Amino acid sequence: MKKAILMSAVLLMASAASILAKADTVLVKDGKSNYQIVLPKGSSPSEHRAAAELKEHIRLISGATLPIVSEKTGPAILIGGGAAPRDVDISGLGDEGFVIKTIGEDLVIAGGRLRGTMYGVDGFLEDVLGCRWYSAQVSKIPKMRTIAVPALDIRETPAFEYREPFFTEAWDKDWAARNRVNGQATRLDRSTGGKITYYPFVHTFFRLVPVEKYGESHPEYFSLVDGKRVGGERSQLCLTNPDVLRIATETVLQWIDEHPEAKIYSVSQNDCHNNCQCDNCRAVEEEEGSPSGLVLRFVNAIAAEVAKKSPDKLIDTLAYQYTEKPPKITKPADNVRVRMCPIGACQAHPYEKCPKDASVVSNLKAWHQITDNLYIWHYNISFGHYLIPFPDFEELGADADMYHRNGVKGVFWQGDYSSGGGGEFAELRSWVLAKLSWNTKADWSALVDDFMNSYYGKAAPYIRQYFDILHKEVREKNIHFNCGLNTKSELFSPKIIAESVRLLDRAEKAAKDDEALDRVKKVRLGIDYVRLMQPIENKETKGREKELLAGWDEFVSRCKHYGITNLNEWSGIDSTYADVKKKLGG
Repeated sequence: MKKAILMSAVLLMASAASILAKADTVLVKDGKSNYQIVLPKGSSPSEHRAAAELKEHIRLISGATLPIVSEKTGPAILIGGGAAPRDVDISGLGDEGFVIKTIGEDLVIAGGRLRGTMYGVDGFLEDVLGCRWYSAQVSKIPKMRTIAVPALDIRETPAFEYREPFFTEAWDKDWAARNRVNGQATRLDRSTGGKITYYPFVHTFFRLVPVEKYGESHPEYFSLVDGKRVGGERSQLCLTNPDVLRIATETVLQWIDEHPEAKIYSVSQNDCHNNCQCDNCRAVEEEEGSPSGLVLRFVNAIAAEVAKKSPDKLIDTLAYQYTEKPPKITKPADNVRVRMCPIGACQAHPYEKCPKDASVVSNLKAWHQITDNLYIWHYNISFGHYLIPFPDFEELGADADMYHRNGVKGVFWQGDYSSGGGGEFAELRSWVLAKLSWNTKADWSALVDDFMNSYYGKAAPYIRQYFDILHKEVREKNIHFNCGLNTKSELFSPKIIAESVRLLDRAEKAAKDDEALDRVKKVRLGIDYVRLMQPIENKETKGREKELLAGWDEFVSRCKHYGITNLNEWSGIDSTYADVKKKLGG
């Protein structure tokens, strides 16, 4: 898709008049400015980026080009702590917080050297001047010949230290930096102050103690399950074996030496059950009241050795499946991040209001009692059906704040991470989740409106109605679903499908001759997928094989137009398509 920048002709005249009426600082007047951007010598790479971003966006907005200088000689926008006057308090901001403050004729934007000043500039452009970066391809840059700002005294720090909407669409470097996300998968680099990097990312037990190296010679290193040592793919480690701890610790220390760029090193269970049932492991689990206690003792022991040599590094482990319940005795060490992964949670409703999520909320609160260093792995897509409508925004808006209230320090929002991306509302989700990750009090519904109005243009009202009828159906009929949602769900009734098609038809007509039309057609892939997959999952294809095959042919062609490579987590689109054709006798 060609890059498109949506340029609004003017701000609403009433808003502009209001700004001018109470403005203290006129940065640009009638396309001209006597202001300079002051970036002191010795500024960090991200502060250099911040100054360049500010200069370019002021030019795009007003036509005025402000010079970047190292010393102030006139009215100025002062960038970074090195330029900020002494009476501007930048203490306590950490690496990512910032202040935006008008002082006399000057504007100060300063924060943490790592990313804070950069985020401050992006915050000024977004929250004060009205810029938006909805996706890597679609932005909104207001047009105004005069830039006048009111007296400003803004101070912000992020709600979470780690913020990752895990969607392919969220990995673009500029998009990620401007929307203040800092996750592992993004293409952020030194110029953006880096990112929070893992090594490895997750499910590392067999990387710590390789089964191919020790499986035959030391079967006692691996899980005892039903009286037998299991060293194959679906196994864990024997965490009470001292040699396992020694080897795993040596491995982690080696990772730190070989990958010093990483901040977090994962010591986490494999993606299966089959935890060890030997007498020693069982005794610890019984004492702790949960297998998580055994895992945490093992992780803490490694973390203690890491702290001696690399006190700035963190160790990550999981509260997942059989370890989701916290232990009675052991607490995570200060340099340990426990990442809770409620994979079975109902994603249809706010967790605190859904009886099916009572145990999830209970576990989260119990973890909060023993640590303030929780991370969350949140599921917001169907693994088996990347394009299926997944109406969970009411839940997302409530639970981002619920996480924050319960000591969570980092959020990983798992979506479609295939090479082609294209999951249901992926661009919208990425943008809204970026905003909620920075400020959990943000109004998710207003964010959806903001995005849709610019991204879908004249079709936005119909896309929003389509979005709303799905959420309303879930709410009013109390429908539950999780990351295993499929087309057999009562959500996808004939009535909802018909109404969705009607609204998307109207959206396409409204967007006709508009550059948003292609984006509207991409939204339509979701409900069309339901219409094509539902007869297959319900085994109602008899007599419709030819019709469905033709529909799938056309559907896959449309998916490939958008670069979509996967319809689910496990296989490529061609493989899925071949399986569908086989089921339809094609």
